[in-house]
This record gives sequence, C-alpha cells and structure tokens, in this order.
Amino acid sequence: MAYQSRQGLREHVAGALGRTPVVLGGALALGLLGGALTERKPSTAILICVCAVAIIGLGMLGERAFPWAIVIVAVVPWYPFIAEVAQAPSVKQEVLCAAVAAAPLVPWLWSLALGGRRTRPSRGALLVGVLFLGLSILIYENIDSLTRLISSGIVGYLFIGVTFLCARRFGDGRGWPAAAFAGLLALAVMGADAYLQDPSNRIGYFTGYPITYGGLVVGLLPGALLFANERSRLLAGGVAAATAAVLIFSQSRSSWVAVTVMLLVAALVQARAGNYRALRGIATVVVILAALILSTSSLNRIVGEKLSSKITTSQSYTHREWSYSYAIQTIGKRPLFGAEEPGFSAVESASKTAIGAIDNGYVSITVDMGFVGLLAAFIPIAIALRVLGRCMRFRVTPRYELSLALGLIGMAVVTIFYDSFYWAQLDLLLGAMGGLLSTRVALITRPTPKAKGELAPSASRLQTGDLTPRPREGRLGWAGSLGSSS
Repeated sequence: MAYQSRQGLREHVAGALGRTPVVLGGALALGLLGGALTERKPSTAILICVCAVAIIGLGMLGERAFPWAIVIVAVVPWYPFIAEVAQAPSVKQEVLCAAVAAAPLVPWLWSLALGGRRTRPSRGALLVGVLFLGLSILIYENIDSLTRLISSGIVGYLFIGVTFLCARRFGDGRGWPAAAFAGLLALAVMGADAYLQDPSNRIGYFTGYPITYGGLVVGLLPGALLFANERSRLLAGGVAAATAAVLIFSQSRSSWVAVTVMLLVAALVQARAGNYRALRGIATVVVILAALILSTSSLNRIVGEKLSSKITTSQSYTHREWSYSYAIQTIGKRPLFGAEEPGFSAVESASKTAIGAIDNGYVSITVDMGFVGLLAAFIPIAIALRVLGRCMRFRVTPRYELSLALGLIGMAVVTIFYDSFYWAQLDLLLGAMGGLLSTRVALITRPTPKAKGELAPSASRLQTGDLTPRPREGRLGWAGSLGSSS
C-alpha cells in the first residue's frame, strides 16, 4: 500500500512538472512575440497574444478543451452588436474562418500531442471523411478561387464534417454541460444588454441575425439545463425562464417552434420510459413559462404580434412560397451535386427577390450541393434521430445523450425555416454535438435485470447519466458504426 502511494505521488509530480515546460515555453514565446510586434502594430500584437493565451489555456484543460473551444467560438459576437438588418462581420472573413477552423482542430492536435486515447476509425467515420473531402474538392474546382473559398458560409459548412470527426476523439464528453451552460449564460447576458440598449429592436444581431441567435440558444439549452439541474432545481428553473425571455425578445418564431418540438419529444421519451416524475417537471416548466409570458406585458405583446393572423401575408411567408417553387425547378435540373457552390441559392434569391436567402436550410443546401450535400449536412441530425429511436425502443432516458440529441433536434427544426448550414457558429455546434453523440449510440441498450428489482450496470449508468464510455456490443447499422472503431 505504501509503495502504491509513493508511486502515485511520483506520477502526480511528474504530471505536474510535465506541464511546466509548456507554460514556460508559451510565456516566453508570448513575450518575444509581443515585444517584436508592439513596435510595428500594437493591436495586432495584442490580438495574437490573446489568441496564444487562449490556445495554451485550452490545451491545459485536457479533453474538456474541445467543448469549451467550440462554444466560445460559437457565442462570440462576431457581428455588430446593435443592428436592424443583417450586417457583415465586424472582423475580416479570414479571421472568422481561422477561429472556426481553430475551434475543433487545436484541441484535437493538443490531444494527439499529449498522447490521448488511440483508436482505429470506424467505417462510418471514414465514409464521413471521404464525403466531406470530396465535397471540398468539388467546391474548390467549381469556384476556382481560394479567396472566394475563404468565407464563413463555405468554411462553416465544410467544418461540419471536420468538427464531427474531431469530436469523436472526445467521446467521454467531459466539460460539455458546463460549456453549454456558460455559452447560454453569455448569450443571455449579451441579449439582455442588446435589449437595454434598444428595447424596440430584435436582439441577436451580434451573432449575425436573430434567428441565428435563437438557433444557438436552443442548441445549448438542453446541455445547460442538465448542468443546472444537477446543482439546483431553482437554477434550472431560472435558466428556463431566462431562455424563454431572450427567445421571445429575439422574435424568432422558428426558435419557439423548436423549443415546443423539443418539449414534446422529451415528454414522449419520458412517457415511454414511464418516468412520470420527469413528465411532472416538464409540465411545471410549461406552466411557469406560460404564466411568465401572460404576466409580462412586453413578452405578451411580442408573442401576440408574431402569432397574429397577419403572418400569412408577411414578407417572410410569401418569400418561402417563392423559395419552394424556385427550388423544386432548380433541384430537378441538377439533383445530385446541385450548383456545386454553397451560397448559390442566396445569390439567386437576392437577384430575384428582396431577401437574399431561401428560408429553408434543407432546400437551400440541396439547391447548392444537391442531395449528396444534403446527406452530408444531415449526418449529425440523423444520429440524433437514431439515439431518440433507441431511447424509445429500449425505454431508457440517458440524460447526457438526450441533452445532445434534443439540442440537435432543436437546431434541425430551426433549419426548416432558416439557412442554418451557412452560419458557421451553428455548423460548429452541429458537428461537435453530432460527433460526441456518435460515440455514445452503442451505450443505449435495453436494461437487463440481474435479479428481481435489481438493474444491470448498463441500465444503472443510463439512469444516472454516467459519462464513461463502454465497449460497443453488437451491430447498430450505419449510424451505430460511427460510434466505435472497426
């Protein structure tokens, strides 16, 4: 016992000293870099030093760095804080694209350098890699310009696949609920600040557009609620109420629909598992939110205006009618690979209407990249549907897996009304959550009682939300093959 204690102490000291060269080397590099650049351009020096500090800090978080990096880049206000229409980013496209690329790749490279877990890629993961590599080559050959290729829309779409594959290295999911909670808190605070600055305007333009803001909120909401509920029911209730308020002030009907669908799906899964305590909790949340909306004049007014009968004559409604007619004709001409250029449908829409987008992400990506491009973008959503199907089939409610699946379903519903695949922040969340979830599909199995009144360890893990991966057993089909090594 004494020998084991001394051995453990030596390993702990060695691990602590192993970080010291990294920290000292990073500090030395920052000092030299800052001194060299300050003489020429202080703002550039500060930006580079901040980025370097962030990279070193994330590297020291270990595997928890991945979700934190994804969420940080997703919620940063890249666009003007207050606006009345969608604006160009406040930074150059190159900077935004670099941040999008660094979010999944830097933690992944750190993990490789520090000798993380080594696994062979599954057949499904290899197919995903080949699919997105092929689409990248196809887009580049069609555009034939590296400058045009470096745009947040194109890079974001392609990084659904890159982020998905990087996320599979961090399948234990450590840090995701905490990162989701922090990201949602940041979005709520920025939304409240935007409302206080301009109460008559929609909030969320700092993410690009209010619907983008709503998509980010519904994507992070289940993970944030999981984190809050594990600490306090009162905190979880506060998160739900604050989320309802900022979503209403964003005036994004698609986000309201998404939250409704998420609640219905969660209630259905809990009812199938016979978890009536969770059903009572969902009903309580609905009652509280309804009372909050009805008792607050500003929230009541916004909801009433957005749900009034004038909706069928609004510009967005009539534009969607045109979009579907145009898309059906265009897809029929080039169904397989489409126009081979992400953003093509937006340019066409801007030239023919007053709105530069087709307000359906699935339709727009099919026009631009055909059914092959749609399949690639739909992979994370398909995995979420697979997980929900297994939960229904086996009558289990694994909290961690459900939080990821419900977040993906929420963003999928928003995409029915919005070009979500061309907003890099949403793409990062889609890829990261889908990749994490793909490694956990095989953990959702039928509870098998060891004895009367006693559950097997696998069932107990699912009910307690244990995040430790277990070896894959059996064949789960193509979506299931993404969750293990071949």
